[in-house]
Amino acid sequence: MRKGVQGAGGERPPGRSRYRATGHGETRTRCAFDIAPPRLEPTDLLTPDRSIHHLTESLAELANRLGARTVLVDLRAGGSELAAPVLLDPRVQRIFVTTVSDQSLYGTLRTVQELGLRAPTHAEDPASMAVITQFREEGHRELAASAAASLRDVISRTLTPIAQEDGDRTVDRDLTLEPIFSVLQDRLLALPASWEAVVDLVRRLRLAETLAPLVDALVPSKELGVTEEGLATESIHVIKEIDDLASRRGALSEFAARLAYAEAADDTDFLPAESLRNTLVSHRTEAPLCVVMGAKGSGKTFTQLQMCFRRTWRDYARDVGVEDVTLEALLTPVLVSKDLSDPTRERIGKIQRDASISQNGEPATQLESHDMIDLALRSEPTNAQWRQVWLTCMAHAAGIDASPEDVEEKLADFASTNTRIFLSDGLEDLLRDLLDSDVQRQALRVLLVDCLDWLRSLRGRPLGLVIFVRRDLVQSAIRQNYGQFSARYRDYELKWNHFEALRLALWVAQRSTALPDLTSEKVASAKNQDLSTMLHPLWGEKMGSLKSREARSDGWFLAALSDFNEQIQARDIVTFLKESASLSVEESRWPTRLLTPAAMRKALAQCGKDKTRAITEESPQVGELLEHLSSLATDKKRIPFSPESVELPSRQLETLADNGVVFREEDRYWIPEIFRHGLSFKATGRPKILAIANLVRQRNNLD
Repeated sequence: MRKGVQGAGGERPPGRSRYRATGHGETRTRCAFDIAPPRLEPTDLLTPDRSIHHLTESLAELANRLGARTVLVDLRAGGSELAAPVLLDPRVQRIFVTTVSDQSLYGTLRTVQELGLRAPTHAEDPASMAVITQFREEGHRELAASAAASLRDVISRTLTPIAQEDGDRTVDRDLTLEPIFSVLQDRLLALPASWEAVVDLVRRLRLAETLAPLVDALVPSKELGVTEEGLATESIHVIKEIDDLASRRGALSEFAARLAYAEAADDTDFLPAESLRNTLVSHRTEAPLCVVMGAKGSGKTFTQLQMCFRRTWRDYARDVGVEDVTLEALLTPVLVSKDLSDPTRERIGKIQRDASISQNGEPATQLESHDMIDLALRSEPTNAQWRQVWLTCMAHAAGIDASPEDVEEKLADFASTNTRIFLSDGLEDLLRDLLDSDVQRQALRVLLVDCLDWLRSLRGRPLGLVIFVRRDLVQSAIRQNYGQFSARYRDYELKWNHFEALRLALWVAQRSTALPDLTSEKVASAKNQDLSTMLHPLWGEKMGSLKSREARSDGWFLAALSDFNEQIQARDIVTFLKESASLSVEESRWPTRLLTPAAMRKALAQCGKDKTRAITEESPQVGELLEHLSSLATDKKRIPFSPESVELPSRQLETLADNGVVFREEDRYWIPEIFRHGLSFKATGRPKILAIANLVRQRNNLD
């Protein structure tokens, strides 16, 4: 290829004017490149004595001289001769930006496919990423999801072939494959004149949050001292003493084991979820009348016990950290879980007796309350009679001598001079056949609606009631207007978002004394941007050495323990910490972290079994379907699967999907990691479990 451009006067040197011949002599015509920088072509860069990656290596050398840690190269749209030297260097992180337009997407896919053939990335190279932009939330949702699936698949093929698939490494290989969605922002179509105004506009539109995964991947680690064995200094919070590493790992495992089951809980410090703060903030001066929903393992029983141990609403608020709560009402347990340990049950009984107003006898025992409810279940009472039964249980718990016939009058008299907050949990122990029993659904519906309404009718609302109950039971009992009911108590639902899940993991490690340099004040004040770094002493920055292409440890943790409803349960978190700490005790390869990568992956197996058992106990209908999947022949336990291969009709698969156990993509079904391990399913081909989980999250965000 020649330098310069052929003009009317023959070949000219670059940058010269060209002349146009006319009938009246020569007229000089200036071209655009007279006032532009000299044109560069591939032959200006690539000569026989230079590396084929001369351009990218020159940029890297320039960055090193300038002290820069990241170089951003904005290539023009489409393929070009000057873009090729950059894209064909597998050491460069390739970020493909496309719209949902068919032409744009097709061109991007073809470009990625060609790069996969000519310059596939190796294990030590940065992973390619994709950004889907310029689409509207309304009207383009399905196009964006389809584009994400296509890009995810084709980007995975730019990786070098893996000799042998390892099902236990599914999350690791899949972590970087999911595209980022950036919806169309009309205000960015006309940018302001000054750079400061542009930055302010970008900040107000919260683009940084959208591109956070991209930024995290671009910025290299601050720590560079990585040995061949992966013994890196992975955090500014370096664990200085490693002689006692095994004992600290053991302490973490032991402490997490005590927390794994609320039935044996004590009144130790606890980390309250945001929903608990919301309950207190909304009821600083008046007694709460609310329903706290949550899945099994979300912390309902644990929360009720922690409330009981604090004796009063104000003392509980103090330990949660909510100020200006002036209500001094005593907390009285009415119903508790049947699985409480004997010491805990005795302690709850003493708390109940101390709060009783009875001078001549003790408040009703749990057995007496259960007998009253069982008797009512067999007699098919009316709604009014059910309300009286539930109110009688509350009155007896406070030591009030009442019968269903006079309980409303006696409770009203008690409320005229007293305040009290009743706590109820363990309803699934009483209503075991709720899905199939109209009477049991009626009983729960009256408790959740009629009893709360009656208590609201009391002047000054001196009596409170907090009901801890599984969401699926509520959904079965309140079939009409469930959405309205759920919205009313949404702020109090026990759900652990990703930030709270990471903070809980950090809190457990701190409370176990396994991280002696970490204080409870630092955990309590941790912000989202600091939390990932603070967790490095627990499990490192990556699931491997810093230069490895392994997943980031916090992202791996969240993806591995979440279901397809984006739910992650407190019990799953502490069980995971217990198992992985125990499996790490004998490890010596990773002295700068408590949990080793191999132990974290192995711990998923036990977590999956516990998760499967928990959801089976929580929902027998779902449990039967899980048992069916678990009993399949080994050759059928592969993902993705079709309804025919697992012998389940679409209706039953929809039930599993509603519970976050499966997700349908086109005509195939996937299972989240924690359930996949619990059911012993294997991944076939190049797995993309995390990509599916991210797709679920992104679809929810678009909704």
